[in-house]
Amino acid sequence: MNFVTNSILPLLMRLILGAAMLTSGWVNCFGQIEVRDGIAADLATMNITTTELVSEDSAGYSTDPNRVVHTTRGLNRIVWLVHQKWPEIGTWSTIIGTCAAGAQLLAGVLLIVGLFTRLAALLVLVASSGAVYLVSINTHGMFFMNPFDWPLDSHRFMQLFSGLMLCVISLQLFVAGAGGLSIDARHRHPSANTEKKGKE
Repeated sequence: MNFVTNSILPLLMRLILGAAMLTSGWVNCFGQIEVRDGIAADLATMNITTTELVSEDSAGYSTDPNRVVHTTRGLNRIVWLVHQKWPEIGTWSTIIGTCAAGAQLLAGVLLIVGLFTRLAALLVLVASSGAVYLVSINTHGMFFMNPFDWPLDSHRFMQLFSGLMLCVISLQLFVAGAGGLSIDARHRHPSANTEKKGKE
C-alpha cells in the first residue's frame, strides 16, 4: 500500500465527514432552524416551543410579506422525526434527538483530529442510517416509488444520496481506521515504538 491510500485518502474522508458532522451537530445543538407550520403545530403538542418571525425579520426564501416563519432549535427537528415514527415512546424522542445531535458534534471533532476514529465513525454510521430511514424511507417514502422518479424531486434525491454517502464513508472509516495521518496512528502500537527506540 502507498502513502496516498493509507494516509491521504483516509485524512480527506475524515475531514469531509468531520466537517459535515461538526457543522450539522453545531446547528442541531445550538442553532435555530426554520420549520413549516405543520411541524411547529406538532412540536407545540409535544410542549416544545417555537418562535414566530415575520418574513421581513428573517432571511428566508419567500418574498411574501405576510409569511410567518417558525424557528426552533435544530435538535427539535430530530425529535419531531422520531416522534412521527414512534409516538408511543413519548419523551424518549427528546432524549434520542439530544443524543443524536450531541453524537454528531462529538463525532465531528473526533474525526477531524483523528482520535477514536472507529468509535466516531460508528456514531456517524448509526446517526446517518437513522436519518436515511426516518427521512427518505419513512417520511418521503422514496423506497416505495419508482427510482427513476427520484430525480424529479431534486431536494429529496440529494438528501437521500447525501445520507447514503455519509453511511458509506463512515463505514469505510469504521472498517479501515483513521489512516497514517491521525492521533490514532501515533498511539496504535506503543510497544512497537518502544522496541524501535530500544534498538537505536
